[in-house]
Amino acid sequence: MEYETEEQQVEALKEWWAENGRAVVAGVVLGAGAIGGWTFWQGHQEKQAVLASDTFSRTIEAINNNDTPTALSLADELTSDQPDALYSAYTNMAAARAAVENGDLEDAASRLSWVVKNAPQDDVQLIAKVRLARVQGALGDATAGLSTLPGKFPAPFTGLVEEARGDLLVISGDREAARTAYEAAQASQYVSNREGLTMKLNELREPGESDASSTESAS
Repeated sequence: MEYETEEQQVEALKEWWAENGRAVVAGVVLGAGAIGGWTFWQGHQEKQAVLASDTFSRTIEAINNNDTPTALSLADELTSDQPDALYSAYTNMAAARAAVENGDLEDAASRLSWVVKNAPQDDVQLIAKVRLARVQGALGDATAGLSTLPGKFPAPFTGLVEEARGDLLVISGDREAARTAYEAAQASQYVSNREGLTMKLNELREPGESDASSTESAS
């Protein structure tokens, strides 16, 4: 639309503003609110991550100082405050280790079970399953431990899972199956203590068989 005078333009602008001004203002306010809310949320998330990291560090420090009660208390605090945080899983795994060293296998099993169910990363859940399986074996329930072990896992975890499986099978009395599991672990490139694993295999070898270390040397 064309206007013959500036007065007509001003009058038309006034009419448009009367009809649409509130909507424009509301849009600006809402937009600013969304940006402000997002900034606040980002800041909150960063603050929570820092707090979780700090609690994890304090838990490790307490464990290193043999202060198990403080370590367990910090883990419980973080679990309550930030159950979805990855550091909550890390902290509970560390606290479970402290509980094992303190002779409280039930508490260790409870913490590891929590990590299995709540850790936000699959590899953390897998490691927690292996540790939980070992604790269940130490509690005298090798069958439960074998059921807890993951059936499928990435290749880098083969040594970890199969050695644990072998240990549980030894506890349950199935030496042949244990030997098979140890051999699977030994064939993996990822073994934390190859010498210790070789000793376990040698204990299961039949009379007259060459020991595992000799077989490795020959290959």
